[in-house]
Amino acid sequence: MRVIDSHVHFPADKIIDDGRGEPLPAKSSTDSGWEGTPLTGNEETEKMKQTGLSATTGKATILTGGSVPGAPSPADPWLRQEKEKWLRAWRFPKEETLSREEAKKRWLLEFERYPYLERVVFVTAGGNNFAAELAAAHPEHFLAYAHHDPLLPDAVERLEHAVKVQGLRGYKLLAPSIDRRIDDRSLYPLWETAQALEIPVLIHFGIMGGAGGVANHININPLSIHDVAKAFPHLSIIVPHFGCGYVFETLQLCWACPNVYIDTSGSNQWMRWMPYELNLEILFRKYRETIGAGRILFGSDSSWFPRGFTHAYLDEQLRAMIYVGYLESEIDTVLYGNAARLLKLS
Repeated sequence: MRVIDSHVHFPADKIIDDGRGEPLPAKSSTDSGWEGTPLTGNEETEKMKQTGLSATTGKATILTGGSVPGAPSPADPWLRQEKEKWLRAWRFPKEETLSREEAKKRWLLEFERYPYLERVVFVTAGGNNFAAELAAAHPEHFLAYAHHDPLLPDAVERLEHAVKVQGLRGYKLLAPSIDRRIDDRSLYPLWETAQALEIPVLIHFGIMGGAGGVANHININPLSIHDVAKAFPHLSIIVPHFGCGYVFETLQLCWACPNVYIDTSGSNQWMRWMPYELNLEILFRKYRETIGAGRILFGSDSSWFPRGFTHAYLDEQLRAMIYVGYLESEIDTVLYGNAARLLKLS
């Protein structure tokens, strides 16, 4: 067995690069036509909170929601219970606070611990510059995506720089943290650039953060990217977590747009909140019989240590594929082949 984990977050102070502390060369003569403005510190703090990150440590947390109007405090007893339930269910250890260098060393040790793990793709790392540094230092194991705010006025130039100069392999976005319709025409230069660069764009849709997080937003439905996927048919769009609560909408999107892929990442705890019975076997069966194994990518959504690479998620997903009847060749396609193809690995 060989595995590319196509959805990993390097422990960092922020999940989306807000552009501060990430200088670029002088802006090119290309006019993106944007009217967006950079995030202020307060806006970035709020968005980190909404995505399940601490605004001070950047560490993933299940107790979120204090920044959402009308949401319960993170100290709410029910939220505490939900976090404790999640930790008990997966038997995860208590999170450690690590320096960048120590976290990097820990990730390298994961390849010794799990010989089948060939590469991890850091979809976020706190900033494009550090993501590029990670990937360049250990190209045999580490790949990384750009993950800057698409509403930055130089977002197009940043993406070109990230791919052409820094060697990043894709672009990661959180749709429910983008305060503009994701299919707005002002963002088309960004999609056009990604398509021309031949990189995949991974966009989180659906509920975001742990219990108490975000459940309503203009971009929360995967179908919000429908017109973009139609307008840019050679742009590979990856929807993570099987659609994260929007299974019907994600399937409809996949039916309409063959350039849309699915990633399997995380614990997929959102399944508990569906109004009908759902589990990994059902999801793997349904997506296989509709879009086929060739459009499904394995991911773990791993982040903090000492948990590291979340092999428990891999075990559950592998078991589901086997019980559903995936052929060995299909399992290899999901765990390795599709990511290798989209990321142009030799």
